[in-house]
Amino acid sequence: MKNVIFTLTLNPALDRFLYANRLVQDDTVRIRQVRDYPAGKGIDVSRAINELDGHSVAISFLGGHNGREIEEMLDEEGVVYATVRSEFETRMNILVETDEGQYRMSLPGPRISEREIEKLCKTVDVLLREGDTLLLCGSVPEGVDPSIYRKICSNMKEKSVSVYLDSDKEPFAEGVKASPKGIKPNTHELQRLLGREVEDRTEEAVREVASKYSVEEILLTMGARGAMALVNGELYTVRVPKVPVKSAVGAGDSFLGAYCMHRESGASVEESLRMAGAASSAAVMTPGTELCRKEDVLELLSKVEVTLR
Repeated sequence: MKNVIFTLTLNPALDRFLYANRLVQDDTVRIRQVRDYPAGKGIDVSRAINELDGHSVAISFLGGHNGREIEEMLDEEGVVYATVRSEFETRMNILVETDEGQYRMSLPGPRISEREIEKLCKTVDVLLREGDTLLLCGSVPEGVDPSIYRKICSNMKEKSVSVYLDSDKEPFAEGVKASPKGIKPNTHELQRLLGREVEDRTEEAVREVASKYSVEEILLTMGARGAMALVNGELYTVRVPKVPVKSAVGAGDSFLGAYCMHRESGASVEESLRMAGAASSAAVMTPGTELCRKEDVLELLSKVEVTLR
């Protein structure tokens, strides 16, 4: 049976974008358009894989009206998912897009119960098999111990599942202790993990993390500067083309999804990084959290440079 890529989102959200010309204090603001998107890092990774004609299963907590709306949108996109039902409403983010910039308001999410955590861990254990890949993505909701990624990673490694971790702060710091196969920080997350600025010593910082935590693959995304990847001791740089930016949301998720999808299909490191660079660049060209479009990815592919240092 073919191996499967699974994503896990503990803290999903419904992103509601409100488009207006500008915000005016103490006056009525006319909203031109309202758009809803399914959100959460793991869900976004699965959406990117699906857009690129790959296959994955998005596992997440979902509850209430917002949770059902997310499921309907995933159905519409053709994304396969496995819901762990929560008795509380899935959180919502309100994003106001104006001519002057973007304003992001994150509403409080549900407190996850111990029973729901046990149900989630059982779901992960039942679904994943030897040779599968699990991407642990995003923040941890209230009520969930920050060490949960470390525990899940340890359990999955015992089943010979390849685990990638994309998180921040304490859940990230705890998760890397289980030595996942790969991690995908951005520069800020790498600096918080190390507790210091890395500045122009990025390569040294990446190698330090790989050695300290026995991580085989580090995919460091750096925005418009592209990415740096350390894979089995070999360092690669990924240079991406300059593109018009509509929204930076989901660029890192598109990078991780494209990379893991192509590595799983047998592509080389260079081919996978080139596709990942194209996917991340394509993601910033779309509004809201639409993520990358396949046609944009294919058009940008030849403009991405991958160099082995």
